[in-house]
Amino acid sequence: MRFICLGYADENAWDAMSPKEQSDAMETCLAFDKELGKGGGQWISAGEALQSVRAAKTLRWHNGKVIVTDGPFAETKEQLGGFFVFGARNMDHAVELLSKHPGLRFGPMEIRPADEQINALVAERMQPIERRAGGKMMRFICLGYADENACNDLTPSEQAATFEEGLAHDNALRRNGHSVNPGEALQSARTAKTLRWRGGKVMVTDGPFAETKEQLGGFGVVEAKDIDHAVELVRTHPCLRHGVFEIRPADEQINALVAERLRPDDNPGR
Repeated sequence: MRFICLGYADENAWDAMSPKEQSDAMETCLAFDKELGKGGGQWISAGEALQSVRAAKTLRWHNGKVIVTDGPFAETKEQLGGFFVFGARNMDHAVELLSKHPGLRFGPMEIRPADEQINALVAERMQPIERRAGGKMMRFICLGYADENACNDLTPSEQAATFEEGLAHDNALRRNGHSVNPGEALQSARTAKTLRWRGGKVMVTDGPFAETKEQLGGFGVVEAKDIDHAVELVRTHPCLRHGVFEIRPADEQINALVAERLRPDDNPGR
């Protein structure tokens, strides 16, 4: 099975660390990720490292229009810093593998199964990129949050219509050169397990990292000139009528380091 590991951290605590402490922490985590397959799991994708929540924009549908605010989706002490995809036999195996991750000493990790039914449908229906947008583009990760109870109240036809509208929007962005990576749809937050380091050991709890009304349902990648351009591209997304989008720039410096250290020839399972 494929699982998404969402890594959270207190940015203020991270910023208070010296450059050497940050570098040592990164090296320790990368060494673990490189060895992940030896525990019976499988490294699938390095995912994305995200820039600080201070660079985020959040979009909400309110009284018939989109409201854009600075900052992340939710004001919590620990914020999402990035994610990766790995394989495991089941959730218990996924927890067993990640309970040894050294990154847990810096913040909690939420493990969610991928929603393979939706991911397969998106992969089948996603159109190829027809052209590249002109000028230098930056990559932005769009994190989609929704109230699962409200979504479950939609009729099957309403759910299908929302999916079709969202897919049409994403395909239009691809046609216009703003290469949308479909990313990952996640299973319900009710399937999540959260791991935290407490008193020298790992504590595992059922449910997501934070008890908020709206929970992360999936993410994708859009290319834009800057954050304002990314907001412009995403603010017409029909799914905003049913949830919240947080847009964060990718941390390309860390992503490049991860790509260099976790090359396919070093990780046959990737």
